[in-house]
Amino acid sequence: MTLVSAPIALATLDAAPVLLAQASTSSVLLDALLTPTNITLALGLVAGAVGLFFGGSTWLTTRRKRIVATVAFHAFHVVEDIAALDESENGFDKAAKGLEVADSWMKANGWRPLKPRELAAVKLEFKSLHGAQSAEVKVRAEAMELAVEVASGPSMPCG
Repeated sequence: MTLVSAPIALATLDAAPVLLAQASTSSVLLDALLTPTNITLALGLVAGAVGLFFGGSTWLTTRRKRIVATVAFHAFHVVEDIAALDESENGFDKAAKGLEVADSWMKANGWRPLKPRELAAVKLEFKSLHGAQSAEVKVRAEAMELAVEVASGPSMPCG
């Protein structure tokens, strides 16, 4: 603050109580608050809050979709690992066990339980992952068969 503006600031501070005393009646305060600028500002804040609330739900939905997909992926592999550890445990329904694992993880981490459409999406993800896994096993078996064929094929004499 410069020396020139210091007296102006002191004069403003000295005049503040007088201005407040003059504006002590409710009609004067109401008139001061209901200016077009303040009304526009208030409406803008309300519209922004409503937009944030409804616009935020789209973001939450997208985030939740990602989390449900990630949980489905990991639940599938958890169930597959459990089945691989104990062959006698292969009698259980992997999809039902996977849905149970996914739902319990969501609850344990502060998310609401899976809705029916999310459960259907998890089941679809399980089928997709199982299909991809079966296709990979088939391709590897064919590749191994071809490699064995090539390795055991007729050899050319050296020299």
